Amino acid sequence: MLNQLYPDGSVIQLPAPSAITKGMPVLIGTMPGVAIDNYNATTGRCTFCLEGIFTITVIAQSTQSPVSGLTLNVGDELFASGTLDATTRITYNLTIDKTRGNAPFGNYVGSAAVTAGATSTTAAVKLQNSVSRD
Repeated sequence: MLNQLYPDGSVIQLPAPSAITKGMPVLIGTMPGVAIDNYNATTGRCTFCLEGIFTITVIAQSTQSPVSGLTLNVGDELFASGTLDATTRITYNLTIDKTRGNAPFGNYVGSAAVTAGATSTTAAVKLQNSVSRD
């Protein structure tokens, strides 16, 4: 593709915080992603995937007042909050749940609901990025 920087627009290598590990969900600015390798101390970078479906830890709750457990149903929107690295603008150590005031992260696409208040360490989550395939 003319002027295309990366042959697969869903994968990008960026400067990253040293705490990033393979499989960790992150926000790159406001874009959800998942690290596909560990932080590389030599380059100061990590590779991230910006689209797809991943197994991610989610909590069937909302921390909006009042804090409450909410059943997580197939198709529900998920939101994230965590630790922002001011240098790279990557947010990591995410809490992903149904708290609408947080950054949009994706949708739950698992085969069964997650009980209100429960934590699923293997929730199927489709990232909410729109990646063009022109």
